[in-house]
Amino acid sequence: MNMKLGLKKTVGLLMSCLLAGAVLTGCGTSGDGGKSSDGGPVKLGMLKNMNISEQRQEELLKEAGKRGNFPSNMRFSITYYENLNSMQMGLESTSIQELSTYQCVADYLMAKNDKFTQTEFRKSKLEDGFCCALREDDKALLEEFNAAIKGMKDDGTLDKLVQEYIKNVKAGEEPPAVPLETVEGRPALKVAVTGDLPPIDLVLANGKPAGFNTAVLAEIGKRLKRNIEIVQVDSGARAAALSSKKVDVIFWAVIPEDTFKIRPADFDCPQGVKTTVPYYKDEIVHITVKK
Repeated sequence: MNMKLGLKKTVGLLMSCLLAGAVLTGCGTSGDGGKSSDGGPVKLGMLKNMNISEQRQEELLKEAGKRGNFPSNMRFSITYYENLNSMQMGLESTSIQELSTYQCVADYLMAKNDKFTQTEFRKSKLEDGFCCALREDDKALLEEFNAAIKGMKDDGTLDKLVQEYIKNVKAGEEPPAVPLETVEGRPALKVAVTGDLPPIDLVLANGKPAGFNTAVLAEIGKRLKRNIEIVQVDSGARAAALSSKKVDVIFWAVIPEDTFKIRPADFDCPQGVKTTVPYYKDEIVHITVKK
């Protein structure tokens, strides 16, 4: 009788441990991207888009899965953030389970924080082209920007800046500050940057703009014979800063470069805004916290 009672207790204890383990596992995040181990959608953080809602983002990713860009069982519940810093805090506090960004940004973040790792979402091959954004009625300025960017592509300047300020940035180090030339008598252009998407767009803790964005803008300023004035704004405030004429140009807005053309052309371009030709392209990837 005692042996039977002991056996029942042992079996009961083992079942309790298994159930507890299942509960703990269900609270975690799978490292393969878009697959929550509890069967629900993965909580995904994104920088606030200028023209697409969180719900519409979820629909577009669902459609991408159906068309074969990635497994259809990759499901996401999206939360927008105003800046990358707050999104990283959300990831570390488990408010979100994955963070959506670009390959060069992911590499930069993982080099700075060894808790982060990349998921399998990179296999989706979703890509964005980075452009400057201007008001639709600033047609002459748009043409000048396009001419400058095309000229920088043709003469190899853009390739050199990408190599120096994105690809050659040493792991764990910040890109260097870049001086913006100011010439007396030249008209000024106010350009909005987030300063929070390193190494593409960075303002250092001391307030100095640095890296790729500043190098590109410095070169454009020289070619257009304009003085560039940097205005730092949150991702979600870019459109308002432009429409209110707080700034003349937004340094980065994105246009989809997806093979399957799932996302609309005006993905990050509200009404009344026009984008330049792209000056940089990168793939969208997800990072998560290592188990």
